[in-house]
Amino acid sequence: MHLKTTLHVILACTFFAFCMGSGDIIPKCAFEDTVDLTKSQKFNNGSYLYEDILITPDQINIYDYEEIYQGIRLPREPHPRACLCQGQRSCVRFCCHPARELIANYSRRCSGEMLQKELEYDPYINVTLNNGSVVSKHVTKEFTVIQGVPCAGAYALAPQYDEEDSWVIFENGTLLRHYDMAYLSKRDYCLLPMELDTGEWVLNPMNCPILNEASLSLQINNIAMAVSVPFIILTIIVYVFIPELRNLHGKCLISYLCPLAVGYSILSTISLSEVVFPNLVCSCLGYVAYFCFMSAFFWLSVISFDLWQNFRLTGSMRFGQRKRFCLYSIYAWGIPACLTLIVIALQNSNMNELYKPGIGDNYCWLKTNDWSAMMYFFGINLIIVLIDITFFTMTYFKITVMQRDIDKIIRNDTIEGRHQLRTHKNNFGLFLRLFLIMGVSWLLDIVSYIETIVYPNDINPIYYVSDFMNAILGLLIFVCFVLKPKVLSLIKKRCQQTKGGAQMRPMVKRTTTSQLSLTNIKMTPIPTRCSNMQS
Repeated sequence: MHLKTTLHVILACTFFAFCMGSGDIIPKCAFEDTVDLTKSQKFNNGSYLYEDILITPDQINIYDYEEIYQGIRLPREPHPRACLCQGQRSCVRFCCHPARELIANYSRRCSGEMLQKELEYDPYINVTLNNGSVVSKHVTKEFTVIQGVPCAGAYALAPQYDEEDSWVIFENGTLLRHYDMAYLSKRDYCLLPMELDTGEWVLNPMNCPILNEASLSLQINNIAMAVSVPFIILTIIVYVFIPELRNLHGKCLISYLCPLAVGYSILSTISLSEVVFPNLVCSCLGYVAYFCFMSAFFWLSVISFDLWQNFRLTGSMRFGQRKRFCLYSIYAWGIPACLTLIVIALQNSNMNELYKPGIGDNYCWLKTNDWSAMMYFFGINLIIVLIDITFFTMTYFKITVMQRDIDKIIRNDTIEGRHQLRTHKNNFGLFLRLFLIMGVSWLLDIVSYIETIVYPNDINPIYYVSDFMNAILGLLIFVCFVLKPKVLSLIKKRCQQTKGGAQMRPMVKRTTTSQLSLTNIKMTPIPTRCSNMQS
């Protein structure tokens, strides 16, 4: 009998020791029932004092992660946590300190910089007990207060303004959201003081945006964007390795496509990846994407300006092609770089959160739920698109005038004049298609953004059209600029030269200057004031 009892004691002790020593979590204690002891007072015997509660070492373990909305785990430096919300005293989660801090800019950070004094509000809330009765409880005295913001972009349920935002909190800390009858655990919401229009402060729960499962159209757009990148890269490769395409227009096109490829790669990675990027990485991705898309827009304006320039000038060009490309590069790379530095400086400044770009706060991109994106991105791009439309319109009318003048002239050099006009028209038509693909789709995107801000609850079909056009942009560019008979012929010729070990440059008999010029005219289009794109 004694032997049997002794064995039971040994097995019980072994099991207890195993439970306490295995893993990095407290057995039978959900993460939402633990509290962070990092800032709590620690005693020599390993105990902690959390608020007015003494926590013994057997309630404590070391965690190397933090669990937020929907169970997403974020890595953290190892820190002590205690299982405190199990037992007779329930816990309730505040986003930040109940009286001294507020959420900073839709993020998971708390700050008291905007507060001049401690907040004063009615601390009593109605609590539904297990037996169904409702009582009023002092939230900071009759509950154990734990802190933490469940997600970035949390927003308040404010029944003071909208009855659908009504909510109920239960004795165990669970919250019922009425508009969709969803039960939120302490992990998925937090309480935060909110100032009403009357100046009164009240307690309202902050909950997370509902993460809708990706619709079929959204999935198609994300996949199309990812597929679009290889086609942009293929177009770049073709124009880099075909000598006949490396003229001024070709270099501008390459300069336009390179940042576009990087920007699309970043957006598709963010959209399709389930990785939770650290704040610094997320911000860096957003800044690089911002620079790339702004550069693409400025290079598109360079292309429209250069086409107009070719038709506007008569006689010799003021600058050579190399110098013009250098000036274009300073403009199309320099201004976006300055804008990016301004965005970085403002994002990390002490200005009002309402006017900050928001990169890295809620998403690795500009915040688009207010008018700040109009200041930093859409407004600038709208001006560029309107300028591009102006240049393309003036170029079209100039082509019309040149066509009429040539039709009236009958002389020996009519063939050369017609050839120059035809080459310019081909280039104009080619880049006009590029503008229609890129410019018009982004113009629709700007319109849909404005409509979303003005009418946030309306379904906006323009958004889906513009989003899909942007997603398949790479494929459309590849079709327009590569899948053309003359370009395909140049690719075939280059492959044959490479395979046969021939020289990349055509063999020219160096006799006289006139013979050399005639040979070149036969092999390439007649040079105009600007090197021509192969059509």
